[in-house]
Amino acid sequence: MLKNKISAMWYGNPSAVCFIGSVIRLMEYIGDPVEEDEVFALSGVGLCFPWKFASFCDEVSVIPEIPKETFKAFGYESEYLTGEEVSDKNICLNKIKQSIDADRPVIGFGITEKMPMSCLIVGYDENGLYTRAFWQPNGEKYDSEEYFYSSNWYEKCSGLLFVGEKTGERLVGAAAYKHISDWALKFRCYGHSVKFNGQEIFINQYAFDEMIRWLKDDEIWQNPNENGKEQFLKQCGLLLFDHYRYQLYEYLKKLDAKYPNVVNAPVFGVLEEIGKRIPGAHTSDLWLHEAVDPVLSDFSAMKDKNIRNKVISYINMLKEFDNSVQWTLFMPDMVKSQQNGFKVDNFEYRKYSAMRFIGFEGEEYSDINLRVEKMNVLAAMTDYKSEFDYDILFMHHYGLEVNNPWHGVWGRFMKAGTPIPDGYIGFDFVEHTETGAGFPFLSEFAYAVFSGDMDKMHQREGYDSDAMYDVTRNIILGDGVCIPYPEKYWSAEVFLNGCDKYSTGYLFSVDVK
Repeated sequence: MLKNKISAMWYGNPSAVCFIGSVIRLMEYIGDPVEEDEVFALSGVGLCFPWKFASFCDEVSVIPEIPKETFKAFGYESEYLTGEEVSDKNICLNKIKQSIDADRPVIGFGITEKMPMSCLIVGYDENGLYTRAFWQPNGEKYDSEEYFYSSNWYEKCSGLLFVGEKTGERLVGAAAYKHISDWALKFRCYGHSVKFNGQEIFINQYAFDEMIRWLKDDEIWQNPNENGKEQFLKQCGLLLFDHYRYQLYEYLKKLDAKYPNVVNAPVFGVLEEIGKRIPGAHTSDLWLHEAVDPVLSDFSAMKDKNIRNKVISYINMLKEFDNSVQWTLFMPDMVKSQQNGFKVDNFEYRKYSAMRFIGFEGEEYSDINLRVEKMNVLAAMTDYKSEFDYDILFMHHYGLEVNNPWHGVWGRFMKAGTPIPDGYIGFDFVEHTETGAGFPFLSEFAYAVFSGDMDKMHQREGYDSDAMYDVTRNIILGDGVCIPYPEKYWSAEVFLNGCDKYSTGYLFSVDVK
């Protein structure tokens, strides 16, 4: 029996997350130790965020891909049993015994708690199992060198993770980074929730949305200090989110130092912003009075709907930062894969002083000759030429989301204040504005120039809009640059050789801080 060879575990030693602590102790025992931040990054935990009010959903093992995939990143075979696969007690017990006898601890889920808290199964006898865990079965914290013994382990078991032989190498360098970026893409595209014991636990962007729905429910917040609401907003909510991302940040810094140019640098700035926006995290508290409003030094202020609306704005901000973390990790590879038969020759961010866009609208300008005739009038206004002097198809949604009416206008950027000829319309672009949605838009944008197969460059199938639009947008997202969507969002095709030819340039609104 190997139980007396494995160090104790408790909250914060070796990790504040049960699953991570169990992996660390297991790897330590088999002689292949891993650092905490490395487990967070390679297991996917550093990029996940499960949340549901009144549940221990900080236990990341509710996301099945995490226990299923973790040990592959370290080069080991593994087998994860859950659901119907743990329905036969004798089969499970025999597999546990075989693993223990082969000098391999087993990670168990739910054995020491009703929810799927992770523990390390380190021994057995004829009556039950010995485990290392953070919490006693009655929920009390445990910090001694003794073992938990469970005779009724099977009644509560929600899963088992067996680690087998080492058949490969631990991921390092570019391979490790690619694995992390794959996790980022997975969580960006993840379904909105997972089910555990009939409860819906929300994941990542949907977790933020569920927190917001919870905060909007006036009836729930009649008494903010009951039923652990503060704990589930802070300790089991946003503080854990920060902890996951902090560990990812620590690993990526080490990876970048050892393997220069492997990590997409903008991810660091976004992760740092998350840390800055969650003050007090180092004290196991979230200082909402600093992050949101001074009155939130007293949590009972959450009864006020106006205060909760401020918290909602704060959560939306964190959600956007987290979206940006994911984008900065996986978008560069996606951009490369999307350039099929064409390429980006040049990409840059441009910022201009105020300009006026003057143009014309209407289906009749699908006639190329009419379009050229109208555009020539603008080209002849040489005294009013702007610094960006090309034929353009400007597109926007009136400062609303893209499922609202689309407005396309053929025209040119001209100097600010340029008189608008009869039969034309004009829109102003300014350097900075804090006005609401719609015009004036910002006079700064990303500018991409393309070359290659024109049909593929303008292909729509497989893209959100078309190839040039998607690639331009995805480069911006990979750079961690803000697209002011939807309030100041616009895009434009640029006809470098005139509006009677194919467009080979693309503009996309940005707000470079």
